[in-house]
Amino acid sequence: MPHRPRRPIPLVAALALATLAALSPDAHAKDLNGRLGVGLEETIGGATGIAVRYFVSEGVGLTSTLGVDITLIDGDDGQSKVATGFVGSFGVAVHFARSLHAHLGFGVRATFGYRSLEAAQLIDPTATSTDLHVALELPLLLEFFLSDHFSVGASTGFILNFVPKSGSSLPTSGAGGTRTPGAIGIGVGAGSIGATLAVLYYF
Repeated sequence: MPHRPRRPIPLVAALALATLAALSPDAHAKDLNGRLGVGLEETIGGATGIAVRYFVSEGVGLTSTLGVDITLIDGDDGQSKVATGFVGSFGVAVHFARSLHAHLGFGVRATFGYRSLEAAQLIDPTATSTDLHVALELPLLLEFFLSDHFSVGASTGFILNFVPKSGSSLPTSGAGGTRTPGAIGIGVGAGSIGATLAVLYYF
């Protein structure tokens, strides 16, 4: 009895298979659930320092950045003074598009800069108060994975930059990066490739 010729897969079935494949890009995505990343980062608000990220799920992570500046000063009265300043940020990142070598996400982040009175007087000898500078970021995050443990990234996005009347203590760059005392900077597309890089090692 002759074999019946095999029927080609119907077009609808082929399209269905292709659609299923397209709708499941996470099958080979980088799994960051429960992983800790440590490295260096500069946010679009200007906070530069040690970066720590911890992912509570495959696509949701907690982020923080901290940089500290300490200057020892010999005072006119022979007493040593310590001028301190720090910048930092904390927030949440959501990676909504993930593949094996790249993630795209957005975040919500509060960024702050602080200078003690001694640090403020190094910049302006007439300063009479400390500086506290706050910015709110909504960054768009792009992260490239060069290996299972190493990544580089860049960010841009929206920023509200609240400059205190005592002066700026955040080196915000790009759109919204005003340093005018008492001003509010609003930026869309803030930051730049060279100024908002992140380099992380994941454990």
